[in-house]
Amino acid sequence: MLFPFLVVLPGLIALSVHGGVIPVKLHEGTGAMVLDAMGRPQFDYDLTVPTLLLTYFPTGMLGLGLTALLASFMSGMAGNVTAFNTVWTYDIYQAYLRPQASDAHYLRVGRLATVFGIAASVLTAYVAAQFNNIMDVLQLVFAFVNAPLLATFLLGMFWKRATGHGAFSGLIAGTAAAALHHGLTLPVGAIAGVKGGWLAALSTYPSEMAQNFWTAIDAFTLCLIVTIAVSLFTRPRPDRELVGLVYSLTDKPSEAGLDWYKRPAVLGVIVLAATALLNLVFF
Repeated sequence: MLFPFLVVLPGLIALSVHGGVIPVKLHEGTGAMVLDAMGRPQFDYDLTVPTLLLTYFPTGMLGLGLTALLASFMSGMAGNVTAFNTVWTYDIYQAYLRPQASDAHYLRVGRLATVFGIAASVLTAYVAAQFNNIMDVLQLVFAFVNAPLLATFLLGMFWKRATGHGAFSGLIAGTAAAALHHGLTLPVGAIAGVKGGWLAALSTYPSEMAQNFWTAIDAFTLCLIVTIAVSLFTRPRPDRELVGLVYSLTDKPSEAGLDWYKRPAVLGVIVLAATALLNLVFF
């Protein structure tokens, strides 16, 4: 829970200071204010941290703060690009398309994948610019990808009857459910398109984040149901192949004699209780 705290805290500071320091979002080129459908100016929440640095850091500390910000961005970008070209080159291209090629060939493919991945990310940035802040975009992606994936992982870890066919079918169904929900709903004041409603605006939500959360709930639920249903009609793996993969067939380390703060179960209960409390307070 420390990471969400670090993400949320700068925004709370920016909102709480006198007058606020979050700048208004401007159109590129014209410099005019970006207005929502109600005619109200939109704030550029993506510039919260840079604005806080410019407002409160002295000259020497400002350089250090901007360096840390750029280093954080570059490390995340490098990790994503590396993961992209590795998955494409080794898990897909080498495994299914060219399994007997030379290492030099795979190196060239990896370099081309890097170029393509960066170009795709630049194009995606223009789509993300249509949202009020980058967090809405991330949560939308997580609703399509992470929500059904979480259901698949939970069933795979804790239910040995789950099968590969069930998992694949569940992921497809969960992603399709997310797309259908997104296409039929729209945040208040938004125009049909990348923010939703591209099929028909049958329902509206008070914000993009609310829409994303319900998209994730629908995707998770349908993935869970379809995975269970398909798994029950397909042949399961024998227990000997699931040792170390499924919780019930994996040896558990003993926690006897450990202090309470070293026991994962106790810490997990504390985190779940705190999460439930925060959701009740801010629901």
